[in-house]
Amino acid sequence: MQSDIINFATKLLSKCIPIKVQYFKMANWDFSNFEEDSDFSSMINHHLLKCLKPYLKQCETSTITNIITPFHTHHYVLCISKDDNEHLVVGPFVENPITDDLVYPIINNLNLNLDYASKLKLYYQSLPSIDTSTVYEILFTINEYITKNENPPHLNTVDLSILPKQDSSYDLFVKDLNRTSMYKKLEERYAGEDRLLSYITKGDIVLAQKEFAKNPISHSEIIRTKDSLRNTKNLLLSANTLFRRAAYIGGVPPLYLDELSEKWAIKIEQALSLELLNSFPIQMINSYCLLTKEHSLSKYSPIVKQALMFINLNISSNLTVKKVAFEVGLSPDYLTRLFKKELGVNIITYINRKRIDTSLELLKNVNLSIEEIGDLIGLSNTSYFYTIFKREIGVSPKQYRNSLKSK
Repeated sequence: MQSDIINFATKLLSKCIPIKVQYFKMANWDFSNFEEDSDFSSMINHHLLKCLKPYLKQCETSTITNIITPFHTHHYVLCISKDDNEHLVVGPFVENPITDDLVYPIINNLNLNLDYASKLKLYYQSLPSIDTSTVYEILFTINEYITKNENPPHLNTVDLSILPKQDSSYDLFVKDLNRTSMYKKLEERYAGEDRLLSYITKGDIVLAQKEFAKNPISHSEIIRTKDSLRNTKNLLLSANTLFRRAAYIGGVPPLYLDELSEKWAIKIEQALSLELLNSFPIQMINSYCLLTKEHSLSKYSPIVKQALMFINLNISSNLTVKKVAFEVGLSPDYLTRLFKKELGVNIITYINRKRIDTSLELLKNVNLSIEEIGDLIGLSNTSYFYTIFKREIGVSPKQYRNSLKSK
């Protein structure tokens, strides 16, 4: 029953104020619940642990302790039961925004390199600014409900905002940090990225999705700006470049790559929320995998690949076997045999199918007439366009467009 009350109180507190709330027993407390595993956040946890040691020595049941860390952040801890070693911790938060005037004295007190200034500033921006009296009143109410004691809990303070220099050196922290684990995670992350790119190169959507699920793209891992929206956009733009390169290695012609890459660059820049941006990575992976699967030329010989790229780039012109053969430096007869062997169709059939595929997309644009679409795909003879379209699709271009409007 006691645990149910505590779980309810924890959830209620989380909804009342935007702060991390954790119920814990010191014996099995996992610091990973508080901060992500990184060099900087591990240092924060290191100093928080130093603050909790004096707290545990002096805490009593129904006591609320305000812990002020060397980073000038607050953690309010309610001792639910000293005998059972149960505690409710709220934080970190700041009572007043941390300004640049305070950042550098904190760096000096902790004997840190100035390189940490930008990380500290971003860290403070991520913390809520809340009046400590508000937190106290909520914990007081929770304590009253759990203990049935209407007397106000005693308030203690553990203030380690100013550390003795011998305790604040970063070198001391390094001795306590298990870097082997951290380096292993970094290696796993980069290996995962390599696997993801290799799956995009192969156009394997299933494996690419599974790999992304294991190693999702997180803007919190790579911080470059104070603006989290801008930071996420920068990360996605970098991913867009990597995915484009992977698809290129997979044999997708630059024409298609540029079109898809530009589409994603525009969508990323125009996005107005983190929620929308966070939905993009899996969509981007799927689109690049599909592009590779549909347009990869890697399985063809260099000559046929060159012919295909010429056709794709000149689909709107008056293409003939003779023109394509001249471009790749072969006789029309030899290129025709080679093309038939590798693709299973002759050159003209392939060209017409590519034209019809393109026209299917253009027909979705109601501003273009069927005659204009025919001109754009190299079939200015409207009657011939209708004949080929109906042979490939089963209906006329007009009937196809009408079916789109009725949906």
